Amino acid sequence: MFSFAAILIGCLLVGLPIFIALIIPSMGILNFSLDMPAWIVPQRVLAGMNKYTLLCVPFFVLAANVMAEGEIGRRLIGLARCLVGHVYGGMALTGILACTIVGAISGAGAAGIMTVGPLMVKELEQDGYNKRFAVGLITSISDVAMLIPPSIIFIIYALVTNQSIAKLFLAGMGGGLVFASVFVVYSYVYARRHKVALRDRASLRELGASIKESSWALGLPVIILGGIYSGIFSPTEAAGAAAVYAIVIEMVVYKTLNLKGLFNISVKTAGNVAMIYVLLGAGLLLAYAMTLSKLPLVVLQFLGGTSPLAFLVVVNLAFLAIGCFVGPGSAIVILMPLFMPTAQALGVDPMHLAVVVVTNLAIGMDTPPFGIDLFVSSGVLKVEYSFVVRAIVPFMIANFTALIIITLFPFISTWLPSLIMG
Repeated sequence: MFSFAAILIGCLLVGLPIFIALIIPSMGILNFSLDMPAWIVPQRVLAGMNKYTLLCVPFFVLAANVMAEGEIGRRLIGLARCLVGHVYGGMALTGILACTIVGAISGAGAAGIMTVGPLMVKELEQDGYNKRFAVGLITSISDVAMLIPPSIIFIIYALVTNQSIAKLFLAGMGGGLVFASVFVVYSYVYARRHKVALRDRASLRELGASIKESSWALGLPVIILGGIYSGIFSPTEAAGAAAVYAIVIEMVVYKTLNLKGLFNISVKTAGNVAMIYVLLGAGLLLAYAMTLSKLPLVVLQFLGGTSPLAFLVVVNLAFLAIGCFVGPGSAIVILMPLFMPTAQALGVDPMHLAVVVVTNLAIGMDTPPFGIDLFVSSGVLKVEYSFVVRAIVPFMIANFTALIIITLFPFISTWLPSLIMG
């Protein structure tokens, strides 16, 4: 096990692409330790990518990219402002609500930064918040999209651990609401302490106009979640419907997207999806190699005598550490095959474990040195990387508060799947 870990860490440290860093130790186990034929490696990689459920990934990514380039984000901000803009911390709450709605549409962690980030930072500064608070808030809260369904990370998790995507989406909804609520409390306290001025309450006419203006955008989460849980769509079919709906809204209704723009978005989506597919293929090869070499049994023997809570503490530490250096999908394909058998042996609810893991990875997205959202914010919001790092520090308190609550109270993750799907 230690030689395997050393090879994997060494490959990552020398800067090899992650999928290659996953394949090399897998080849070492399969071709040399277990003396299996060389063709088993490409066969298992292709088998990892050849899954019907994976078809939903390109459609969700396409919908997210279309939305990031279009009008949907601005209209959602207008609606959120009318709903909560008049209370203490109203503009901060507007950003939180807008990013949560964007998460319910896109499923992508950085979608909130790209879709509503520039406009929200400007609005927050005009309301009296300093720029560091504005940048830190938008960078941090955008990761609620990883918990709110339809989460692309939960789809990857489902494929690696053989769990139900629909149940994971429901579990993530509870965790996402807790995550967002912690930021609401933090923003409210900040606004009261710094005496941020209140905005006027929106009139019923303004609220009605805002709802009408954003109604097409709000149709997306209705299609995705309503279609899945009413039984009309499978998750894959819902993803396809969401992508078509987003394209039609931006091209026909809002008229902010033309054929050339759609082509460029499709090319970008193809690159994003290819990266996810190759990573999953390599990750499932790694899981296959670890299973044959009985590495999960080593972890089970080491942690099997602990309590479920102690096990979750170890999971938190492991995923927080790896989430600071690699992306969420990579972390799942590397660690979950090791931890899942122990979780089952200890009786840890798989929905609770999933939400704990994804919450850690959401925090890792904006944790130095290599948190992806730090770089996305730096580029999209046009600020220095060091400025984003300083801005994010106060919000780590909110991040870890949400993580502790989600870890200690399993019902947050389990009540919706149990209520709706049994």
